[in-house]
Amino acid sequence: ISNHYLYQIGIMMDDRFGNNGRQVECSWVAHAFKGFSSLVDECIGGNPMDLKRVMFNDGELTKLIFAMDAQGGQTVLNFRFIRDYTKNVEDSWTIDALNYYKVHSGNLFSKTW
Repeated sequence: ISNHYLYQIGIMMDDRFGNNGRQVECSWVAHAFKGFSSLVDECIGGNPMDLKRVMFNDGELTKLIFAMDAQGGQTVLNFRFIRDYTKNVEDSWTIDALNYYKVHSGNLFSKTW
């Protein structure tokens, strides 16, 4: 995983029928690329902080971009987790939705459950 972040947090409240239900939903996004660390070492000297400078240097396509495109690009992962926080309810985080797809690929591959 080369980059990840928490995209959205939502709180859902259900006051119908007097049960005062509370649930929290989180959406998490990650970018993954097999062999990313070794590719960064080879192309830009191993400092991932230089990645932005190298990739966006006056529109110049670098060895890193060509190498990533040759392997179909990054995989983007989207996960949605949910947990019930209703009073007196024991719960744990559960994957509620999952989606992933390739970027820069001639054949867009996506799978959703």
